Amino acid sequence: MIDRRQFIGVIPASVVALTSNAMGATDSDSRKSNATEDHALICSPPVIQNPRANGFGVSIAVSRLATAWVEYGFSENDLQYVTRASHHGLIQADDRVLHIRVHHHEALPEDGPIFYRVVVQDLHYENAYRLRRGQPVETPVYQVRFPHARTKKVRVVSINDTHENKETLLQLHRNIAEIKPDVLIWNGDTCNDFNLNKSTEQILLNPAQEITQGWASARPIVFSNGNHDVRGQRAREVPKSFAGCPESVDLPYCQALRIGPLALITLDTGEDKPDGHPVFAGTAAYEPYREQQAVWLKTIVEQPDIQAAPFKIAACHIPLRGLEGQPDGTTLDDYARFSGFGAQLWLPTLIEAGFKAVLSGHTHSHRVDEPTEQAPIHQFVGGGPAPDKATLTIIDAQKRDSGHEMHIRVINLKGDVLHEHRWEAKLG
Repeated sequence: MIDRRQFIGVIPASVVALTSNAMGATDSDSRKSNATEDHALICSPPVIQNPRANGFGVSIAVSRLATAWVEYGFSENDLQYVTRASHHGLIQADDRVLHIRVHHHEALPEDGPIFYRVVVQDLHYENAYRLRRGQPVETPVYQVRFPHARTKKVRVVSINDTHENKETLLQLHRNIAEIKPDVLIWNGDTCNDFNLNKSTEQILLNPAQEITQGWASARPIVFSNGNHDVRGQRAREVPKSFAGCPESVDLPYCQALRIGPLALITLDTGEDKPDGHPVFAGTAAYEPYREQQAVWLKTIVEQPDIQAAPFKIAACHIPLRGLEGQPDGTTLDDYARFSGFGAQLWLPTLIEAGFKAVLSGHTHSHRVDEPTEQAPIHQFVGGGPAPDKATLTIIDAQKRDSGHEMHIRVINLKGDVLHEHRWEAKLG
């Protein structure tokens, strides 16, 4: 039997307990002596994505060529299921990041927790017939629950425009740990750019630059692309870390999730200038991409579980409503403060389908736009990357005896409420 070496790091006491219980006795001296090597192979916390009724995805960053698998189960002491990532018969291997999609043989339990860990094993090619494997290294065991349509109470937190600001990111990790959302939305502009000197997977999977700080290891993250996330030579590497919607290769960041009383839709606003702008040098094709999303959106809002949700919200990075006099990004004159393309293509469908709110960012200045006669929908715009500008948008939706209620509030890093609104939906 292979004696796997556990990843060593400063981790929460609860995770230590889960890990030690799941692993049983190990050689502590061997663990300590190999800690440096193990830490070097796994270089991000696991990041959970794309929860579905019968599966979920996990991404993890690595420092050298390796393969990975997920061990999971429904008891902390029995990780009886194993999933390995493969494509057309070949086990996935990469020297930067690995994504493993768990496909359970039946629906995952709706009420109980799922326990999992990621195991990584490095791979050395001497030639086509001589391959060597290193010692497998495992993460701690994590516990996660995925909300479903029948969940009575759900909490979602949306953050945006972090732009690699470490002080803000560390505080956001602390806030998210205290707020304990069921789902986390990263609503665009994770970075300033993904140029060659950047490590795409570290920005996306290890944003706090601390492997023990995993804000999406115990909950799924939903990524909503921002305009800065598509800039730079390495921007095309983003889907390796954030794998995108498993149902669609063409619309990877268009999600439709039903979680408790809440339906959540994500849309990709793309760049903040027309495709023909000279700065793109012919590399932009966001206008037809937004049109594809408009077709998808009209179909998805008719999906029974989305249509039946008591509350519906959408998340997209660039706002769909602007302030008076602001440019909308449809001309070469200026960059968009709100997405004129998105507003024209998507807002009518969202309004007709009864969406209550749009969550956005982009402007680096928090605000709430109240419904108007022309646009009867709330818009919550998050703040910017600096600690004194950063915000979290918290969405609480729950079922009560008399009906359903939703509460959205925007808070700063100190926890002060900056904006809020409540909705009620009576039964019957």
